[in-house]
Amino acid sequence: MTTKTVNLVVKVPESLRRRLRTIARSRGETVSQVVREALFEYVAAGEKEATKIDEEALEKSDADFARSVLDRIAQGAPTYSHEEIWTEIRRLEEEGTLPD
Repeated sequence: MTTKTVNLVVKVPESLRRRLRTIARSRGETVSQVVREALFEYVAAGEKEATKIDEEALEKSDADFARSVLDRIAQGAPTYSHEEIWTEIRRLEEEGTLPD
C-alpha cells in the first residue's frame, strides 16, 4: 500500500538543522525519516492526551449527572423500584406505546 506524501516546509535555526543532520547520518537515516518519526510520536502523544481529556470530561459529566439526580431525590423527586419499572415497561409493550 502506498501512502501519499506531501512536502512540509519548516523553519528551524541553522544550529538545530546541523545537529539533526549529524544525528541522522550517524544513525544511517535521512533528515526526513527522523522528522517524520518525531512528528508521528508528537501527534500520537497529542491524540493520547486528547483522549485522556475526553475521558476525564466524560467522567466529570457522569459525576455531575449523578449529583443532579441525588439532589432531585433529596428534594423529594419520586423514586421507583426495579419491579415497578419492569411492570411499567411491560404495560407499555402490551399497549404498543413503548417508544423505540
